[in-house]
Amino acid sequence: MGLQMVKGKVTIFKKFGDLQTGYLAWFLPALATLTFVLSWAGAFPSGVVEGWFAHALFPKVSYLAGRFADAVSFSWLDLGIPLSLVLLVWLVRGRRFRLLASLVAALYLLFFWTWGLNYHRQPLFSKLPFDAERTKPANMERFTQRVADEINRLYARKQLGGYDEQRIEAEAVLRVERVVATIDGTDWTASSRIKSSRFGNPWFHMAGIEGVFNPFGHEPIVSDTLLDSERPFVIAHELGHVRGYPSESDANLIAVLATVMSDDPALQYSGWLNLWQYLRYPEIDTLLDAGPRQDLQRIFERARRERVRWISNIQTVILDWFLKANSVDEGIRSYSRVVLLAAGTEPYWNRFR
Repeated sequence: MGLQMVKGKVTIFKKFGDLQTGYLAWFLPALATLTFVLSWAGAFPSGVVEGWFAHALFPKVSYLAGRFADAVSFSWLDLGIPLSLVLLVWLVRGRRFRLLASLVAALYLLFFWTWGLNYHRQPLFSKLPFDAERTKPANMERFTQRVADEINRLYARKQLGGYDEQRIEAEAVLRVERVVATIDGTDWTASSRIKSSRFGNPWFHMAGIEGVFNPFGHEPIVSDTLLDSERPFVIAHELGHVRGYPSESDANLIAVLATVMSDDPALQYSGWLNLWQYLRYPEIDTLLDAGPRQDLQRIFERARRERVRWISNIQTVILDWFLKANSVDEGIRSYSRVVLLAAGTEPYWNRFR
């Protein structure tokens, strides 16, 4: 009788444990789904996110993550990609789908609550003096002429100064830190080691990706085939993401302010040349001298040589969906907003020197 009672209790506890395990197994997926739905619905007030998260909590998270990111010279992406693939195969072959769902959910929650919540902060242009009059056609023509003049002026200067990758990276880090501190009044030590990814580079080339921010490793990653005229701006753009600006248009504007207001001709030239690529159309290319036109041609040839059209198209669709799912209504088109934002804020650029 006693042995049967013990067996009965063990059976009851086992069933209760199985029940609890069943409920707990879906806790993370349910929480991740709820978080995604709330994010998609815009349920996180931008004012609260700006004050509580972006200005208070995120700098602390970014500081700790930066120590982790800068601790090694390789990209954490190169460790994460093969491990993820091996883990995925093991889980699928073993039909451990609940565990797979929990791991995916945990990764999403880690992404969202350590960086992704920044998608709901106040847009950058709302923090800057913006003159809409300067975005009208006549003023945009004058702005276009200024961009061309700066590119032509800086071409010879950056040729004389040469290109030093370590100098460029160090200057870009300081310049982006200065821009964000001026805008937000926050200043902290974030990740600053610019990395390349052995596993990511082939995809970057084929998909036409110039750089990415790895939110799990909090590291800025830049494609290894970018030209000297491209790298400074792309580095500054990814550092803008590092400092909590996920929006592509915001990161672009931060990169513009960081580069064109720098004292380094290589950074300045890269910033103006990137702006030109959003402004350009065949009729105005004649405003540029032969040197800058050759630089543009080399950029287009590099992209055309590396890019695989169908892969690039898939990447564009994925990125467009991702941005829209994270409250960037314009999706992929948000990249080009930098032209209007730059023109409308131009009179106030000196504050970012």
